[in-house]
Amino acid sequence: MTMLGRHPALAAGLVIGPVMALASLLGGGSVLGAAVSLAIVIGYALIVSLLARRGDAFAILAGTPEDERGGHQNEVASTWAFGITAIVALGGLAVAQATGGSWTPYALICVVMAVAYAGSLLVLRLRS
Repeated sequence: MTMLGRHPALAAGLVIGPVMALASLLGGGSVLGAAVSLAIVIGYALIVSLLARRGDAFAILAGTPEDERGGHQNEVASTWAFGITAIVALGGLAVAQATGGSWTPYALICVVMAVAYAGSLLVLRLRS
């Protein structure tokens, strides 16, 4: 297995970081802003990847839980994060509608979350 295969967070950071920096530059942002975007994403990925051997929490954040317990904690944390994000997106949608603001971004996030969840359930059902 390659080094990046053993460190999925680092692999993701090395892809997402430059994409974020490029998006910042294409959006008219400064070179400094793009560099900060790049540094934040790659820095996070590097830190959790380096600390993954030092503790369970870092291993989970790095995408490499050490055992079934860590895998289960990752699943539960992901479920909580998804649920909280859905509540915030729906709340933002309600506030935008109530105040006459732009509700489209919130609706898009809600639709993507719903399709991702339903699609995931369908794939998991078909595989089992």
